Amino acid sequence: MFSRFTDRTKSSLRLRLLVATLVLVALALAIAAVAFERVARSVIVDAVHSHLSARAEEVQAAVVRFQRERALAIRNWAEAEAMQMTIDSGDPKFAEDYLRRTIQDQGGTISAAALLDMDGAVIAAVREGAAGERRGLPVVTLRGVVLGDAPVKAALEGSAELGDGVAAGTAPLSRLDPTEGGALGVMVAAPVKDFAGDLVGLVVGVLSPHGLSRLLGGIAGEDGLYQPIVADEGLTLVVSVPSADARKVRALAEAASAAPGALERVALAGTEPVLSVRTAPDAGVPGWRTLMAVHEADAYGRLYWLRAILGVLFLIVLAVAGVASIGAIRQASRPLTDITQSMTQVASGDLSTRVPETYRDELGHLVHSFNVMVSEVERSRDELQRTEALRREVEIAHRIQTAILPVAPSLAGYEVAARMKPADDVGGDLYDLLPFDDTFWVLVGDVSGHGINSGLVMMMAQAAAYAAIAENPGGSPKNVIAAVNRVVHENVRRRMQRDDYLTLMAARHLGDGRFVAAGAHQPIFLSRGSGKVDVIEPAGPWCGLGPSVKPREYEFEVHPGEMLCLITDGVVEAPDARGDLFGEDRLAQMLSEPSVSSASASQALAAIFSRVEAFAATQADDMTAVVLRRQHHA
Repeated sequence: MFSRFTDRTKSSLRLRLLVATLVLVALALAIAAVAFERVARSVIVDAVHSHLSARAEEVQAAVVRFQRERALAIRNWAEAEAMQMTIDSGDPKFAEDYLRRTIQDQGGTISAAALLDMDGAVIAAVREGAAGERRGLPVVTLRGVVLGDAPVKAALEGSAELGDGVAAGTAPLSRLDPTEGGALGVMVAAPVKDFAGDLVGLVVGVLSPHGLSRLLGGIAGEDGLYQPIVADEGLTLVVSVPSADARKVRALAEAASAAPGALERVALAGTEPVLSVRTAPDAGVPGWRTLMAVHEADAYGRLYWLRAILGVLFLIVLAVAGVASIGAIRQASRPLTDITQSMTQVASGDLSTRVPETYRDELGHLVHSFNVMVSEVERSRDELQRTEALRREVEIAHRIQTAILPVAPSLAGYEVAARMKPADDVGGDLYDLLPFDDTFWVLVGDVSGHGINSGLVMMMAQAAAYAAIAENPGGSPKNVIAAVNRVVHENVRRRMQRDDYLTLMAARHLGDGRFVAAGAHQPIFLSRGSGKVDVIEPAGPWCGLGPSVKPREYEFEVHPGEMLCLITDGVVEAPDARGDLFGEDRLAQMLSEPSVSSASASQALAAIFSRVEAFAATQADDMTAVVLRRQHHA
């Protein structure tokens, strides 16, 4: 049956569209449901974490406050006159009568209390009476028994932790109440002082864990959804609500290992997993710390309900989408109409239309031939449009590049001629002549490679150099090189992620033929006349390789009648048919010839390009030359 359905799906356009629609809708719904559940789960987990943390801190504060209030009551007992009277007379009845009256007022939070002498021996002891009784019960059997617990020793030695000589620590309840068996509680010892302020004894009370458990039960509330667990730092005393299983409570407290304040999932054998948050130990003794837990099923109850709702909505939307798809497919299943409409669209110039190739026999061949024809026409049209667009872009780039070059450059006291001949439509060479009131600048540079990218970097460098020079025409060339380096490195290396770089020489006229220059580029040729040509090798870093450079400046001088020639590497590296380069020596030899050394700047420039073009078999790189001849009279 499934194979028959598959065959029908392959040959039926309606069935294929229906199946595809249902699959896409189901996939979209599944992704949306999963994403929504993840978001909802994250929100619920954050809310549970925040609530557990707040409740744990609340319980921690209540427990610490509970202990401090009980310690204050025991300290008040130690200050009672009855304690001093018992110590002075040796008769325990004064202290016992006082403790019997007051111990019941604590509502079961202090299970037993005793008056000790300076050796830690019991003088009088009283334990809590049964519920409803007005007075406690004396424990005669404890008279004379020496208590050696840590709080008693701390109070006797004066190393109390709670202030005012009051000390606390965990101890068995049976120390003051033999009926308690081996249960643990918190023992609090407060000093008894005479009228002179000298220590004469101690009052010791034991905080009952039952009272602390009732306190936790009141905080947890009647629903019992959240379970507070309180323990000392060493987990010797673990207390929870009255209805809790002591073994499970201790196991949960011991299993919690996450950092204080972190949400933790604890799964004990045979029990439902819980989510818990615990606090850091309190600074006081015995170092209370609180763990607040909630069953995972209770915490995620709304999430499970949300899953059920999403499942029902998933099925409803899927059913509605199926019915809608069937109606839409019935209206769109006329193949011949589709072909006719597609032909009309092609005739009107829409070459993006295609007819699905899902038909058989002659109609299928017709659809395939139609689609192939439209694809070829569209490809040819797109290729023609891309070629035309590229041609226009190159033409625009060439116009922009030539537009920013100096037009009829003129410098006071000098004949000037300059020319750039790019290897492509857009070149990567740079030259500029910037005159100012009392000085002028000459820039010559070359970007690695050539073409549109190199032209873009060239224009970027020219703009950066002009900005730096225009801001301070009398500035230093090394600062101009540094400014251009920063712009090229930031834009090209970091933003455009390209490895292009730039060689640039910037020279400023100091007056009387003297120049100061900086930057690395091709040698500077100085035609001194009488066949002498000086070649100055510039020193400096390339621009764009690093975020900062430290250019070194150098100076040279052009005397009246002498000629200065600046070039890019496309001139001296022009190759002939055998691969030999034009070279610096040929250029220097040509500049030393009388016909060139005595010619005007424009004639010398024309001679340079003519000689190089006659030598080179092909132009492999952009060629640029700038010629300045100092006039005899300014």
